[in-house]
Amino acid sequence: MTPVKPDLENRIHDIVERLMELDERAMLSYWIGAEIDEAEMYNALAKKAEEYSWDSRVAALFRALAKESLNHAESLLTEYRQIYGGDALVDSDVPSIEVELSSEELEEYVRSGRLSDLIEVLMEGEKIARDIYAYMAERASGSLRETLLKLSEIEDGHYSRLARLREELLRGG
Repeated sequence: MTPVKPDLENRIHDIVERLMELDERAMLSYWIGAEIDEAEMYNALAKKAEEYSWDSRVAALFRALAKESLNHAESLLTEYRQIYGGDALVDSDVPSIEVELSSEELEEYVRSGRLSDLIEVLMEGEKIARDIYAYMAERASGSLRETLLKLSEIEDGHYSRLARLREELLRGG
């Protein structure tokens, strides 16, 4: 395992620690924004992969994951509105994990053609999101719990799709 630099790993750990301190409303608000950030990250990475003419499967998967992330944000926003009505989202002041992952490090992987390393880092981000959604589901009830469990499963599916693509790239297929 190459890609996650210790400083990035530490930043992500700090974000996760701060997330665990949020109440349900603040955490739900956070993840609505985080899913939008993730969609933006995947779209930017897809554009870079196309720009550098790397394997078209990479850009296609990134575009699909971006679309799904926007769908996640919509699902979470629907839940938020059902629970909190027209109340504004809460600003948690916790930086987005996706913003941390979308920095220069990821773009450098694309520019240098290190797609396997890029995908490995993205897999870690999906794993973190999966685990946090599962944790949130344990604390929630009703339709919110079901939505969070579904999102956890979807994030696990993202992880698996990225892992399959990474294996294909490593095999040269």
